[in-house]
Order: sequence, then C-alpha cells, then structure tokens
Amino acid sequence: MAEKDLGEELEKLEDGIENLKNKEFRILGIKVTAVTAGAAFGVVSTVIGGLYGAFTVYNDYMDMKEMITSYVAPDLSGIEEQLSIIQEQMKAAEDAVLQATDYARDIRNDLKEDVTRVEDLVDRLKDDVRASEKEVREMIDLADQRYDNKRDQLYQDTDREMRELERRMSDKIQMALDNPLAN
Repeated sequence: MAEKDLGEELEKLEDGIENLKNKEFRILGIKVTAVTAGAAFGVVSTVIGGLYGAFTVYNDYMDMKEMITSYVAPDLSGIEEQLSIIQEQMKAAEDAVLQATDYARDIRNDLKEDVTRVEDLVDRLKDDVRASEKEVREMIDLADQRYDNKRDQLYQDTDREMRELERRMSDKIQMALDNPLAN
C-alpha cells in the first residue's frame, strides 16, 4: 500500500470545508449557504422545542385545573370524633388529677393537725413529767431532811444514852472501888 501524507490529506479536507462554506444552495427558490442553513435549522428547532414545551406546560395546567375543580375535601368526621374522645379523656384525667390533688391536700392538712395535736400532748406530758419530777425531788429532799433529822436525833439520843451509861458505869465502878465489899 502506498503511503499517504497525512498533512496533505488534512489540507485537502480544509480546502473542501472552505469551499463548502462559500458554496451556495437553492432551497425553495432561496439562495443559502451551509452556515445560514445551519443557523436557520437551529432557529427552527429552537422555535419547535419552545412550542412543544409551551404545549406541555399548557397541558399540565389544564390537567391541574381539572383536578382542582374536581377536588373533594376528605371526610374528617372520624378524626374529629377521635379528637373529641381524646379531649373527653384529657378532661377526665384532668379532673382525676385535681381530685387527687385535693385529696392529697386534705391528707396533708389532717396530718398537720394530727402532728400539732401530738406535739401539744407531748408538751403537756413534758410539763406533767417535770411537775412530777419536781414533786418527787421535793419529797426526796424532805425525806432526806427527815432522815438526817432522825439520824441526828438518833445519834444525839445514842450519844446521850452512851454518856448516861458511861456515867452510870463510872459511878458503879467508882462505888465498887470506893467500897469493894458493898456489892
């Protein structure tokens, strides 16, 4: 195969393209070049594409308009019934909480009164115990005094009797010494 020069081939192709640019055609009796034909094709395809897009948007608009006019609101009565039941249950729960709160408040007040009563009883009992303790101490003090008095009296009596006994014994001993044969 014969070798062809690539550079020469490219130059021929460029010359052919240059000739094509300047070449004029007749379409529907109008002279046009290849560039103007390409530009005209671009404009025509853009216009046709725009018209197709506008038609699609218009068609979607009409479908949407039909859907809007034929729209029927859904039946929400079941949901409304459920909401009313929930509201009744919440009201009942609220009433139960209020009742429980009142009951707890009553219990707290009753306990407070009971504690106050018990404190008063304890205070009175303390006062009674103090009074009893005071009486017992006074009684013990009096008994101690009486005991001390009795003990002192007993010591005095014992001392007196011992002195008397001692004196008598001394007298008897003296008498026996003075007159040993007298007894």
